[in-house]
Amino acid sequence: MTTAPNAVTERLWKALDERHDELVQLVADLVHFRSVLGHEAEIQEFIANYLRENGMETDVWEIDESLKELDESGDSGVPFAGRPNVAATMKGSAGWRSLIMNGHIDVVSPEPLADWTYDPWAAEIVDGRMYGRGALDMKSGVAINMFLPRVLRDLGITLKGDLIVQSVIEEECTGNGAFDASRRYTADAVVVTEPSGGEFTNAHVGVMWFRVLVSGRSAHAAWATRGVNAISKTVPIIQALEALDAKMNETTHPAFEGFDHPINLNIGVIKGGDWPSTVPGECELHCRLSYYPGRTVAEIRAEVEGAIQEVVDNDPWLRDNPPVITYDGFRTSGSTVSTDEPSVISLGEWHKTVTGDEMKMRSGTGVNDMRYFNFMGMPAGCYGASGEGAHAADEWLDLASLNRAAKVLGAFVLEWCGADES
Repeated sequence: MTTAPNAVTERLWKALDERHDELVQLVADLVHFRSVLGHEAEIQEFIANYLRENGMETDVWEIDESLKELDESGDSGVPFAGRPNVAATMKGSAGWRSLIMNGHIDVVSPEPLADWTYDPWAAEIVDGRMYGRGALDMKSGVAINMFLPRVLRDLGITLKGDLIVQSVIEEECTGNGAFDASRRYTADAVVVTEPSGGEFTNAHVGVMWFRVLVSGRSAHAAWATRGVNAISKTVPIIQALEALDAKMNETTHPAFEGFDHPINLNIGVIKGGDWPSTVPGECELHCRLSYYPGRTVAEIRAEVEGAIQEVVDNDPWLRDNPPVITYDGFRTSGSTVSTDEPSVISLGEWHKTVTGDEMKMRSGTGVNDMRYFNFMGMPAGCYGASGEGAHAADEWLDLASLNRAAKVLGAFVLEWCGADES
């Protein structure tokens, strides 16, 4: 079904075309901030001031450390103090349906910088692409969330339902920012403006990070047999975890039918030894494992620990010196939202009106912040702009897609929250 725009929607779209360069500059302004984990304060102040200038009721708060004790939270190892969340509300005039537009402001490190052709913080534009860390993931979406209320204000368009804009921390390593925001604010629907290439993310896996610390016995390499090589002792553990990965991919989930290897174990970091002529006395694996929606963190921990225990049971050294398993970062379940939700249907209709194509559904093999709102009973999914290179060198945003996404989302806001047509 294609929804025809009314006069108010046409006015908004005209303004978005005329002010496209202003939106592009806002993305660039956000990219200039080096908002990696632990360094989000300055950009959050910028965003809060921008939203205040929109005439919105603005809320800046620090997350309480007790959040880390709750199920579905995570632990980045960085205190929350000095790294606030930001939210702002455009109050509706008539108590219609409310909407949260959510985005995360943290970005991953651009290292190694030698891999980049462009300065990751300069937001250079070449052939319709903006290059920079976070230009795509996801300062593009945060900019749209900030910009739409400003254009609505400038056009004198009044919404009937509340529009809430959120800029949160720690999406890339825990999700704690969105978790706390989902507990602080409620709405009838949520859209997380993650870059989705114009598709709609209606499902994603759960993710857990964990560490396995293996002890050995140090010795001079000239008498290596007197020692126990901790790095070598991790090899059967890695093999057991890879076997668990294969086993978990033997089952399917409706949202991931047809996927090639949707569940993924990654041995992301290995630290062992400190000298070529010393038998390493310690080695640590730092791993990431995903799992289907519907499975709990406790279940996955039990599977990981069971796989490692089988190795321990068959190794005399490890039986006497068992590995230490700890958990940090992500420890969260997967999430789904029904494609029959009115908000999903409405967004899809506006996508078709703007682009001429049906809005495709996608299931993410990574995790995103939509989950927390779904856990709280607020239907949420992801929709945003296009580009490539998220978490990679030369990340880029397709600027034409930024305009399209803003038009789709803007029309959706007008319909969902309601707007006077005068």
